[in-house]
Amino acid sequence: MRRKLEKYWKFSIAFLAITLAFPSFSQDTSSTYRIQYPDFDEDIVPAQIIYGNSWDPDHVDSPAYNAEHMSWGFLIMLADSNSPYYHPIQGRVTSKYGWRKSRWHKGIDISLDIGDPVCAAFDGVVRMQRYNAGGFGNYIVIRHENGLETLYAHLSEAIVERNHIVSAGDTIGFGGSTGRSTGPHLHFEVRIMGQAFDPARIIDFTNYTLAVPKVYINHTWFPYIKYKVLQSSDQEYSGATNTGKPIVVSIPQKKYHKVKKGDTLYAISKKYNIPVNTLCKLNKMTRNSPLPIGKNLRIK
Repeated sequence: MRRKLEKYWKFSIAFLAITLAFPSFSQDTSSTYRIQYPDFDEDIVPAQIIYGNSWDPDHVDSPAYNAEHMSWGFLIMLADSNSPYYHPIQGRVTSKYGWRKSRWHKGIDISLDIGDPVCAAFDGVVRMQRYNAGGFGNYIVIRHENGLETLYAHLSEAIVERNHIVSAGDTIGFGGSTGRSTGPHLHFEVRIMGQAFDPARIIDFTNYTLAVPKVYINHTWFPYIKYKVLQSSDQEYSGATNTGKPIVVSIPQKKYHKVKKGDTLYAISKKYNIPVNTLCKLNKMTRNSPLPIGKNLRIK
């Protein structure tokens, strides 16, 4: 009897260890899978009108996002005075988006020197920061408030981590030639719902500015994907619903609290019903950071 109990407890402990070691998967109401991690913070996930709560930190082409499901499209407001655009690196385009050497090149390559700072193009949150020796090397994927995602590859070093909040113009890494690369350059992609489109459709790479203030994106932007017309009941891809009309994605306005005498992070979090951890992430601070009177603390 004693031996049986010992075997049972050993098995239980081993099972518990395996359970804790791997992330769990849960299905949300939109039939997409969200990977649950201990540091997952639902309050900071941008563009939930498109993605719902889907937040996959392990796959660039997440299965929850599919351009075939874009028959009605999205009207994207790219930037405004509140959330500007910043060119990732001012360099010469050495390779464009399109068919290249028997495969699709899904981004634009920009020349740089090893160690040059690479910046975030828009405000957003880091969804991925990984290394792939046979492909992107050191790379970062950021999801933005405007619904787009940008990818920065072949970095010598990434200095932001998953779930970090970044602003347009923040340095996120340094130029390099890691992964499948023949020389120093930045491979830059712009994506929506897991699929990449030609960045030159929205960015002027000669003048380092946006080419247009807003865009209508639908299935025609993804020539490498075989298009199919969806039935109105096919809504499995995201938190959005198929209305037959373009879904308008506006940039949310940032809101601030001006710190007064006696304010604490806890009191501010209670006042605006926002977790202290989220306040810290929004303001790039820690729980022990000083709160000088008059400081504008971002609350949204």
